Order: sequence, then structure tokens, then C-alpha cells
Amino acid sequence: MITGYSPRNLQGQDPFLAVLQTDAVPVPDRTYAIPQPLATVIDRALINNPEIYYKSAAKFKQALFNIANLNEL
Repeated sequence: MITGYSPRNLQGQDPFLAVLQTDAVPVPDRTYAIPQPLATVIDRALINNPEIYYKSAAKFKQALFNIANLNEL
């Protein structure tokens, strides 16, 4: 909930079905306050169709660290 908005459009739907049957709303469509590199990582983490983008928490963590390291340059 880093954006302050739900990553799925849940209006009028069962929340479980919405998660299973719909794609996540991209971060830039929810807020512009998140820097683009971080938004990209978050959006990729929400991909679950046709398969999960980050296969492990360690890969997701590494992607976040890579962004942090880029910002330090």
C-alpha cells in the first residue's frame, strides 16, 4: 500500500476473485509520487499471469537493493 491505493480494482467484485481474475493497476496509474524505477519493480512484483515475475523473495529484495544503489550514484 505504498501508493495509498489498492493495486487491484475491487469495486463491486469479490476481493479474492478480483485478485485472481484481473491484472494489477500499474503504479503510475495510481500515483505519480513513486519514482519510476521503484514503480517498475513494484509492478513486476504484482505480475502473476502468465507467471510470477520474481520467483523468490530474494530476487525481489535484490531488485529493490539495485534501485537503492542506483539512487546513491
